Amino acid sequence: MLSSKHGDRDAFLVKYNPDCQLAQTADAEECHFGDHPTLSQLRVGYGSRMPVIWLLPQLYSLSEYCGCKNKLQGRPLQECASIIAADFHWLKVSELILFFHRFKSGCYGRFYGTVDPLVITTALRDFCDERWQAYAKHEQEQREQREREQEARATSWEEHCMRTYGELRPHPLSRFTNSQYAAVAPQPLKKPTSK
Repeated sequence: MLSSKHGDRDAFLVKYNPDCQLAQTADAEECHFGDHPTLSQLRVGYGSRMPVIWLLPQLYSLSEYCGCKNKLQGRPLQECASIIAADFHWLKVSELILFFHRFKSGCYGRFYGTVDPLVITTALRDFCDERWQAYAKHEQEQREQREREQEARATSWEEHCMRTYGELRPHPLSRFTNSQYAAVAPQPLKKPTSK
């Protein structure tokens, strides 16, 4: 399924490589709500090691960018990628790219002398809080849009009666009987007769 959209593993790794972060993060809405695979989908589509394989260059790029003397490499790099792949498997790769870009922009603090995996995972939790807020806002906007569309299509009970029955009738939840309603119901306008 992933391969039909993104190609094989190598094509995917090229498409979502760290050098593309600036272009891919220009639209945060697209990162959150666009059609991009999650880490779990990478595991299913490309094999169990693919999330870690994809995360390694992302983390290495972050480590290089920060210019610390002690880079994230070897076992700590592998473990950090494995922990992110396990604990944040529901994140889309586009969202993780957005996270790494924002981290490089200084949104989540900085390293002091050593690239610390705990700083990265803590910052990722902060990013997830921002993500939840973005999703809540998006859902609220969609709900309001649906309500506006429903209001635009809505008809009054009187309009419904005239279209369906050709006469006004009491509302099913009304306490009036038909005869009581006829006495108080507004009368529909009659079309003028032509002379």
